[in-house]
Amino acid sequence: MKNISAKDQKIFEDMKQCIQDMGLKVLDEKSEEGSLTGFSVFEYEAYNMGVIFSYYPSNNAVEVLMRYKDLPADRLPVLYELLNQINGNLAFNHFFITPGTRILVLRSGIFVNGYFLDKEMFKRIIVQSFGAGHSFMPLIGKAISTGQTAQSIMDEFLATNDDVSEGFLWPDGKLKEAKMTKKYPFTIEVCSNMPAFPTHTHGLTELGMPEFLMDHLCIGPVGNASIINLSYEYFAKAKNAKKLNALKSGQTIRLIFSDLKPEAKNETIPDPDRVYCYRRVYPEFEMVKQAYNFNEGNDQSDANPEAWFVQIYVKGDDFALTDDYYKGGISW
Repeated sequence: MKNISAKDQKIFEDMKQCIQDMGLKVLDEKSEEGSLTGFSVFEYEAYNMGVIFSYYPSNNAVEVLMRYKDLPADRLPVLYELLNQINGNLAFNHFFITPGTRILVLRSGIFVNGYFLDKEMFKRIIVQSFGAGHSFMPLIGKAISTGQTAQSIMDEFLATNDDVSEGFLWPDGKLKEAKMTKKYPFTIEVCSNMPAFPTHTHGLTELGMPEFLMDHLCIGPVGNASIINLSYEYFAKAKNAKKLNALKSGQTIRLIFSDLKPEAKNETIPDPDRVYCYRRVYPEFEMVKQAYNFNEGNDQSDANPEAWFVQIYVKGDDFALTDDYYKGGISW
């Protein structure tokens, strides 16, 4: 088993802070060989659940378990069938019953890319778990307390719901509505495998902007995409046109998160002192080659011929400025 390092401990401390930011208390924690685990609890009106969050350094995995009630043995056949149908409506988490104990659990998780926990993504999977519980626990309760079949319970649910409820209970017990994600007039391409190509954009050239690139492992695919979206908004503003021109002329621009999103409250900003650096790069740079398929003849590239490129990197990540780092794809 991998020993716990200072980096691993920092990731776990960030997980605990996220739990507290969401209004939950960390009741206990333990360190076992190869893992760090914390415990919390939340009570809904009709049921309660334990919140168990763990980090496994050996595979850089974060796991969140929502532990619900013990289930009656005589209703297990119906519940297994019902949970199978419910899981078909879940994309990023699933319910299961622990063997022997009959405890109902909802499991979800993410991988940590690089050296930092994606705090917003971690909070998001917890919120998704609250949403799944709010949507489906009444069905499970109905399967326990009535003689209905699993199929009839799901038929009733699907007759009045097209999908998982857009509303869910926050830890304060209040119903929250899901927010629409803003749509941008360009695409961000990320890699799902390792070795990976850099996170990069398509379509910004047509808007008079540079195409942005980031190291796949910088702050993870979701974090990278968020920074790219905010960077587009920042440099698209007329008041920042001089900085965009400075970038084009070869100057490096340095910003922090509050520059990119001034309305964000400081306590909600992930690593508020982190400095994001912007520098112009060219097709000869290995990062650009890997992202846009440039070869010696430039006859296979999927980049707009008029494109120019800007790398976004975190101050101090000097390794991300070298050709060697990107050759053969980005890897651990």
